[in-house]
Amino acid sequence: MGSHKRTAEATERRYLRRQVRGLIFRTSFQDKIRSETVCILSKTDILGQVAGPIQVCLVPDVEKGEVLVDSRGQGSFQ
Repeated sequence: MGSHKRTAEATERRYLRRQVRGLIFRTSFQDKIRSETVCILSKTDILGQVAGPIQVCLVPDVEKGEVLVDSRGQGSFQ
């Protein structure tokens, strides 16, 4: 059995995607009553806040007011 290694490019994309998701969750609104996390940034806002150049395909298509995570399991990031 051979060992599987990711390419450096794939590792970088994975890292950037994780950074973008972290930014989205850090800036989101936590509704304690409805038990959900709501995005307050649009895709263009996210691209403006990311430090350095980034490929647009690495940023998920989110809109302001979109439910990311909720208790019913119907959020867009679940």
